[in-house]
Amino acid sequence: MTGKESTKTNKNQNNTAALSPANYVVCEGIETEVKTKNNLTIKEVSGKGKKEDVKIDIVVNYCKGCEICVAFCPEGVLVMNKEVAEVVDISKCTKCNICEYLCPDFSISVE
Repeated sequence: MTGKESTKTNKNQNNTAALSPANYVVCEGIETEVKTKNNLTIKEVSGKGKKEDVKIDIVVNYCKGCEICVAFCPEGVLVMNKEVAEVVDISKCTKCNICEYLCPDFSISVE
């Protein structure tokens, strides 16, 4: 990235600008997708957070897209990609675990 890319905005129902998930990339992290023997798909993102190394796992099969984790993340680490939460910038994560604590489906874990 050159740093001069423009970000497109979409208007949501409240007529406020929202960044499109297509404009996001995982920064300074490694994303892997794992399928378990129970046919669960887990997206693992690991990297250097603000304070220390961090790993965020999202069980795609459990996430119902309620957006609670996205709304309450104080650092803007998560976004919605279609109907599943996604890590957008692991380098901002402080390991506060708010996303994990508030997830009603237990689909996020932070280590």
